[in-house]
Amino acid sequence: MPQYFADIKETEFFLMDAEAHHAAAVARRKEGDQIRVFDGTGRQYMGRIDRIQKKFVRGTLLTPCRVRRTELELELCFAPNSRTGLEDVLDKCTQLGVASFRPVMTERSEYDVLKKWDGKNDRWNQIMIAACKQCDTPFVPTILPPVKFTEALGQNVPSLIAYEAEETHTLAWGLEQLGRPKRLRVYVGPAGGWTDEEVSLARAHQVLPVTLGVNILRAETACIAVAAKLL
Repeated sequence: MPQYFADIKETEFFLMDAEAHHAAAVARRKEGDQIRVFDGTGRQYMGRIDRIQKKFVRGTLLTPCRVRRTELELELCFAPNSRTGLEDVLDKCTQLGVASFRPVMTERSEYDVLKKWDGKNDRWNQIMIAACKQCDTPFVPTILPPVKFTEALGQNVPSLIAYEAEETHTLAWGLEQLGRPKRLRVYVGPAGGWTDEEVSLARAHQVLPVTLGVNILRAETACIAVAAKLL
């Protein structure tokens, strides 16, 4: 059964604009029909549609749904290479269960996400919501404001960095070295890779370099591989 992104109150839910249009006009739901709704924070319910208006649906919450969540809260810090590449990462990694995304600017970054942020943030949230609807999760990830890589390193979070020159230490090894934390940040670099200076700086901040396997992956593929291997 498809689910709809809703504003959930104590006993009611509300579908607005595109969600209301999809439920009423596309899926042809009627008053009295039962649907599944979620609010992005983990709340997911079966509900009954009570009233349908143009771009507005109101209903009553019936029963909460059984919700599952990954054990690891994964924050993916990645250097986008293009708008389409960034959107692919948001889509695929949301489906895999990434909890939050942090775009970072590195020495070899070519796509300046800082300039695109204000105009695209709403679109990127819609991409994540659509991914949640696709894979039936009630958790919409957080997309954090982009920062420079050096600024991100200043935050005290258990972290790994995917590094193409690392040949021995894996993600699993890194998790063990960090004591299997409940929250983990993983850095993935741009198409041109990390500079030696950036890797040295990461090490100085107790960020452990790890390998994703024998082959060198495209940056977007590396992001997906990190999520798939850890979640």
